[in-house]
Amino acid sequence: MSTLFLIGNGFDINCGMKTKYTDVYKKYINEESGSAVIKKFKESIAADFATWGDFEMAMAEYAQKLNGEAEFLECIRDFAKYMEQHLSEENNRLKQLLKDENVLMAVVKEMERSFKTFYTDISHNIDVIMEKRHATHFMGLRAISFNYTNIFDILWKEILKHVINDESVTHIHGVLQDGPVLGVDNVDQINANYELTRKGKRGFVKPVFNSAYDEQRVVEAKQKIKNASTICAYGISLGNSDLSWRNEIIEWLKADKGHHLFVYMYKFSKEKYFTVTEKLDIEDDAKEQLLSEWEIENPNELFDQIHIPCGKNIFNVENVLKEEMQKSEERKQLELQKRIEKGEKFVQQNGQKVILTKL
Repeated sequence: MSTLFLIGNGFDINCGMKTKYTDVYKKYINEESGSAVIKKFKESIAADFATWGDFEMAMAEYAQKLNGEAEFLECIRDFAKYMEQHLSEENNRLKQLLKDENVLMAVVKEMERSFKTFYTDISHNIDVIMEKRHATHFMGLRAISFNYTNIFDILWKEILKHVINDESVTHIHGVLQDGPVLGVDNVDQINANYELTRKGKRGFVKPVFNSAYDEQRVVEAKQKIKNASTICAYGISLGNSDLSWRNEIIEWLKADKGHHLFVYMYKFSKEKYFTVTEKLDIEDDAKEQLLSEWEIENPNELFDQIHIPCGKNIFNVENVLKEEMQKSEERKQLELQKRIEKGEKFVQQNGQKVILTKL
């Protein structure tokens, strides 16, 4: 039995990284461009960030406003190039912080806590099920990342380096500097008034790109899902742009009543409750909302296999980083104070000798 973690952008955000599309837009729209097509494209984004909250689905709609495939690809590639640069800067900033041994160890400790407690605080029934299947045993952990960044990978390797588990993280959408994929799930989602050629489909339909560039990561991801007995989805919506993977998870749930899916959703992690029954009510409402959004037929059949933790969160890396930065600053101040005191003491004890020596 293995426990599979599906990692989305919510993880990077929880590390304090500015990786939302809106974070990219703020600077992208002000970049100079010699192309009239790109200028108009940026004006559309600037006019309504809310509409462009999900770039991929918004771009699929914007396609109808463009004069052909060439303009469509021009917009996608211009944004993708800038986005990759922005994400690389954020990625490198976090990597720099993790070079401090104290910071790294503190973050690793939080990661280990998260892997060990992801299923807790749902119910005693779930605790028993997960404990029996050793759901938190590090040797059985697997991971698929929907991110382009590699901060999760760095921490993953650090945690597993002393464990008999050499499983690498599968990046289903590619990684920075090696074909990060932007796009929708299928060509029917693109609202274009023109036919897309092989180039257009490969440029903005994820499965088409993966088929042409790296089929193995798809094979690996599907195998990891198939072999899992427990899946924890963190910081990922599995929306329409990842419809194939959402359907893969749904089929996995249907395949075995013993399969359990934990879905961490930010808004429910902040929910407050005063009694256990109130917590269970909140979770039920959350599950009904998710099942509706995922358009699952006969949702009651899967209801008890899905769990949405309420009032708790995991991977609280940003909080740890802030605490360690504060401790680091305090250590620096303490060291500075010690040096000052040492200098003052030296002057008090040797001041007269120093003066005579100078004379």
